[in-house]
This record gives sequence, structure tokens and C-alpha cells, in this order.
Amino acid sequence: MKIALIGPPKSGKTTIFNALTGADYEVDKYLPAASEANIGFVQVTDERITRLSELYKPKKTIYANIEFHDFPGIFARESDNPETAIYTEIKGSEAFVLILRAFKDEELDQLYSAADPLKMLSHFEDEMILADMLVVEKRLERILHGYQRGIKTPALQLEEKALNLILEQLQANKSIRDLELGPEEAKAVRGFQFFSAKPILVLLNTSESEFKKQEETLSAIRQRGFMAEVIAGKFEQELSSLSEEDAELFLADMGMTLSINDRLTMLCYELLGLISFFTVGSDEVRAWTISKGTNAVDAAGKIHSDLARGFIRAECFGYEAIMEYGSEKHLREKGLFRLEGKEYIVKDGDILNIRFSV
Repeated sequence: MKIALIGPPKSGKTTIFNALTGADYEVDKYLPAASEANIGFVQVTDERITRLSELYKPKKTIYANIEFHDFPGIFARESDNPETAIYTEIKGSEAFVLILRAFKDEELDQLYSAADPLKMLSHFEDEMILADMLVVEKRLERILHGYQRGIKTPALQLEEKALNLILEQLQANKSIRDLELGPEEAKAVRGFQFFSAKPILVLLNTSESEFKKQEETLSAIRQRGFMAEVIAGKFEQELSSLSEEDAELFLADMGMTLSINDRLTMLCYELLGLISFFTVGSDEVRAWTISKGTNAVDAAGKIHSDLARGFIRAECFGYEAIMEYGSEKHLREKGLFRLEGKEYIVKDGDILNIRFSV
């Protein structure tokens, strides 16, 4: 899964990226804007995988991970072109973590704008909608020109219908993520990767001293329909360099129990509606990430396309059950070992073994 860290210039994106990934990119406020994204991977800490590994003692233990891309500040100038390569790369992400500056800095206030997260959020919403509107209008013009040349296929007509629905939404200054398209219309425009269609988690980046004073702003952002949390980026970056014992003490002083890695990965899973299922054995214990509502055959395809193509049945039992009874043999004796078909909806914590034939 690829998550984009985006936001205005000097909002603390790279500081938070360093805290997340353990990287050490320079974060001096006087540095010029970067020209490309920083990329890092964060392991999704899951105690269930750790305990399953202790039980099965495999040769390999593989946790899920999230790929974070720390992008340069966007929508900072009217001259920014939303069709450049870096904007295309940003839109290719599965979700956005929008980092807004909530810490005071007189120099940054003068160079950019005051630390007003609500105003910054409104600006970002407007710019995303405008960028998407330009793309839709340009595409509709091309479709119309095609019609005039006699190119009028059912696929183009379906795409035109979907784009007109989207354009109506955007012209009302509403994001595409709030528009419910039918399955066929959604499929027709899937390739556009619109900005305002992406799920967004808003992070208020503040100082350590102001960390507990953001409830009013958080509440206002959540009332707009966004997931939102507060983070002290500089504090988190310093914390990431400490020993586990010292880090726990400092976290407790801030009223927190989880590191930025654990908090942000959990929020990203919630944002995208993701769950984990597991495969286990003497060779490997592994976590697999899927969307809620995924059926058994599609989950099998996540492991390998051959498993989906030749799917017969999924042998299935739950994490809690194996932890309670200690072995698959005991699960079978208790009737807790199930065979499920293609349409079985996989649950968070399911342990699957796919029977297949190709």
C-alpha cells in the first residue's frame, strides 16, 4: 500500500517522515523545496503475527508494510501544474496524509501563511477540486471531438455519463469522494486517479507544548468529514532516536502509549477500510492486507494468482481460536476448523490455507 504525505511547504512532512521511517533527511526550514519524493517503508506492527510466529516457529516471519512517500509541498503557487510528473505520482497513491502546520513560526508565517489549519484545509480542498475539474473538462472536450469524428462507442458514452456526474459534483465545490457512482460508472473513470477522490487523513503538526490544545481545531476538521489527529512532529522525530524504554517514558509524559508508527499505520488501515488475514506454517508466518468485504477467492489471489485461478476451498480458522487451543489438531477436535467456498467473506484475523488445482 502506498500512502502520500502531502501538504503546504514547511508544514513538517519530512520531519514526520523521518520519525515514521527512521530516515534522517534534512529538515532545516531554510532549505529549498525538494524536487522529488522521499520513499520509506514502515512495518505494520501486529502482535498477532508475533504470537503466531512464536507458536509455529517458522523460518520466516513477514509483517505487512506501508510504503510512505514524502512529497514536496503542493498547491503552493498558482503556477503549479497539476499535470506534471510529480502530481501524477501523488495521484497514484491509495490515500493522502495531509499535514497541516499548527505550530507558530514568525518567519514561516511571513514566507508562506499563518499557521491556520482550517484555512489551509479549505485551500487544499479548493485546489484539489479545481485540479480535478480541469482534467474532467479536458477529457469531455476530447470525447466530444471524437463524437464529431464519428467515434461514439458504448464505452465512451458510459465514460461521458460518469464524467458529467463528476463535473456536476465538482462545480458544486464538492469532492469526488463524497459522490456515489454506480459500479459501471466508477469502473469507467477509475484510471483518472482524481485528487479529490482519495481518502484523506489530516494530521495537525504542532509543538510539544501545544499538543494538548488542538481539540477545537480537530473537532472542526472532523465535522467536515475528515479523519484527523494531532501530532508533535519534532518531538516524534527525537523520540525515534531513543531507546524503547526511554521512548515509553516520554510517550507517557505526552499521554500516549503508542509510537507514531503504530498510531499512523492503524489510522491508515482504518482510513482505507483494511484488515489482515494470515498464512501460517513451518516455512513462513505472514500477514496479508485486504479490504473489508473481500471474499475468499480474491484473498487467495492476493497470495498468488494461481490460487485464485484454481481455487477449490479455503481451510479456515481464527487467530483467537488457535491462541486458545494451541494447535490445529485441537481445533479440528473442537470443530473449529472450517472449509469455506469462494464467496466466503474473509474476516480480520482469519488464518487461511487455500486448496487449489491448476
